[in-house]
Amino acid sequence: MVEKKPKKTVQSSTVKSQQTDPSSPKTSSKKTQKKSSQSAPPVKNKQHYVPVRFGSSLPASSHIVDLSTKKTQEPSLEAIQSFREKIGTIVERQTIDFAATIRASKSMTEHAKKEEILPTPVTPSIPQKKEARPIRPKKRRPSFRVPNMRLPSVHLSLPEFRLPTVSFPSWSSRRAMPIAFAIGLLVLLPIPVFTTYQNIREDSQTVIDASTGAFVSLQESTTAALQADTGTAQRALQEALSQFATAEQFVEKDHRVLTNILSNIPILGDHITSRRAILSAGQQIALANTYVIKGLDDAEHAEDIPMTERLAIITNHLQQALPQYKEAQRSLISVNPSVLPAEQQKLYKEFLLLYSALVDDLGDMTDLSRVVYDVFGGSDFRRLLVLFQNNNEIRPTGGFIGSFAMVDTQKGEIKDITIPGGGSYDIQGQLEEYLVPPIPLQLVNGRWEFQDVNWFFDFPTTARKAEHFVESAEGTTFDGTIAVNASVIERLLRVLGPVQASEYDMLLDADTVLPTLQSYVEDGHAEDEAPKEILTAVLDQLLNAMQDIKPQQLLALLGELHAALSQKEIQVALKEPASQARLASFGWTGSIVKTVARQDYLAVVATNVQGQKSDARIVQDIEHTAEVQENGSVIEKVLVRRTHTGDPSEVHYGASNITYMRIYVPEGAVLLDAGGFTYPPEEAFHVPEEWYTEDPDLSRIEHEVGIHRNTGTRITNEFGKTSFGNWMIVPAGESQEVWVTYRLPFSVVDTRQGSQQHMLSSFLTHQPDAVSRYSLFIQKKSGV
Repeated sequence: MVEKKPKKTVQSSTVKSQQTDPSSPKTSSKKTQKKSSQSAPPVKNKQHYVPVRFGSSLPASSHIVDLSTKKTQEPSLEAIQSFREKIGTIVERQTIDFAATIRASKSMTEHAKKEEILPTPVTPSIPQKKEARPIRPKKRRPSFRVPNMRLPSVHLSLPEFRLPTVSFPSWSSRRAMPIAFAIGLLVLLPIPVFTTYQNIREDSQTVIDASTGAFVSLQESTTAALQADTGTAQRALQEALSQFATAEQFVEKDHRVLTNILSNIPILGDHITSRRAILSAGQQIALANTYVIKGLDDAEHAEDIPMTERLAIITNHLQQALPQYKEAQRSLISVNPSVLPAEQQKLYKEFLLLYSALVDDLGDMTDLSRVVYDVFGGSDFRRLLVLFQNNNEIRPTGGFIGSFAMVDTQKGEIKDITIPGGGSYDIQGQLEEYLVPPIPLQLVNGRWEFQDVNWFFDFPTTARKAEHFVESAEGTTFDGTIAVNASVIERLLRVLGPVQASEYDMLLDADTVLPTLQSYVEDGHAEDEAPKEILTAVLDQLLNAMQDIKPQQLLALLGELHAALSQKEIQVALKEPASQARLASFGWTGSIVKTVARQDYLAVVATNVQGQKSDARIVQDIEHTAEVQENGSVIEKVLVRRTHTGDPSEVHYGASNITYMRIYVPEGAVLLDAGGFTYPPEEAFHVPEEWYTEDPDLSRIEHEVGIHRNTGTRITNEFGKTSFGNWMIVPAGESQEVWVTYRLPFSVVDTRQGSQQHMLSSFLTHQPDAVSRYSLFIQKKSGV
């Protein structure tokens, strides 16, 4: 609000000056002030009068300074209305509402109490985008000019208001234009376009039916291709391509323009894009299947080359197909299952899960083919030691070593194979060393010999020790060692079919091979000096079948080998560093896993000692609990429950299960308590001769920590882990539980801070350095 002061019109020929005249007399009388204007008024400050002349023809005074920013032509005095009539003094206080003035669109109306004052037009040249600043009077010498009756220009500086910006996460600026265009087009398009849209909806069922039928045919084609049934795979593939073409005709050709528009509308876009993704996935899978079928066909016509080279042909085509399979996987993942019919949504999710596993397995199978080529020598000559382990009699690397073979390979072919007729006991008398065995193995023998060599849980360590024993006895060297569990023979027979052991009048298949061989070796042929020569006959038949393998069986064989390696039924340790590193990257070497700092670890390793084949009837359960204490330390308990389901009268399998149990935990863990163990009688152990030599490898690997006084649990450090070892004896038909309680060598809370309160506050304030993550790595052993 602005307060206007009253203006006074001067009629006399003189104007009162603010300067003080020292010659004027001093007086305080009011009567003196009423005299004529030529006499000085008696005021406190001295004043004097300056004569001023005015007229239309008078020249401009040189004492007048024009301070206006823009020079404009001054109107003549005659043009000013206030000088044409007598205007009296108006004493007035007026309030101006600037907001109302602005809303009146450049018009201002003032209502006075005595008379109406018309507004003077405001100069149109108003500065833009400048803030109003208060005008401060400057001290300067007085200047005089005729006043212009003009309202002052007022510049308003109002605060800037902006509406809040609302962002929608699912709508990007790139999609805004096409969506707006699509919606606008739908509104503006004539009725025939909506008829076309209705046609699309009607045709969608045809698209779904064609796509579903195509995927059924595609699944049949893929299954047949992986089973190397090229005829069925080719036929089903053609059916799938035909049905995909039908679906594509509706979506991409007949309604291409409108579907492109509808795909930008959120409500309809999911349906359009999902169906396109399904079609794209089907086409990618179909293309990948053509590579697989071509590889199988090429391998089928290459009958005169070794099995490994035919496998390489198929693998090369798999590598070409794999990118297409992966692209199809990405398309399938992008599909929203809710756009499919309700009865097909569950089937689609199951199909996607199985398909993703298939893509992963195919990637591993291509890597496996390279490993097989490395193992079988490639272009070099290799001699391998093969250990046949019976997982019905559990040992740390899988099972008791009943037999072994020395295999020579070159260029992917097996050149020679030697299997001693007496199995692993054949080299007993050829060993020159007399080594003290590990203490638990002294229950069966006072001397460490080859048949008990797989004492170490780490397979590469066991492999080096086995090579040492055989090299000492046979005078030969090896390029690597492969451990093969008896279950692998069952896998091979499932692919190759039954084999005939003519010399022994036996027909062996996947279901009968192990019981038949077990019965022959240990029951009715104990008087035979070489009872395990039957293994040579069976192995020869298996090798002949593998050399004559059909392309239809190659992929299935590769799949079984991959499964056996993943389950540690096959473990490989090669001396050549590059090949061994490749095997280790897949986890196929049987090595003890090296955990990261502050990571928990658990492995339960059983060693059957004098328990015969009773592990075939054992059911084992393991429970692990971890409790975090107030100071951040972790106390854990591991409980192992073993149940013997055999019958005491059952030969070999009904014997009491006698096991030395080792529980591997992070190195430095402190045993707090243990229980449930049963120690064999002291007199049952074989005492080594005093002159036997301590094995240097055993002394280097196993570091004795101590014995738990209450339970006799043995504590050792080995392979970067701490082991708690003790005995379990479970008779047939019974169950036994053992347990250990220990404290981890690290805490899950930063020990620099310590308290639970700090742990909570650190979590709430997002300080990851104050709270540690807890993770547990559980390593499975071979044979269980």
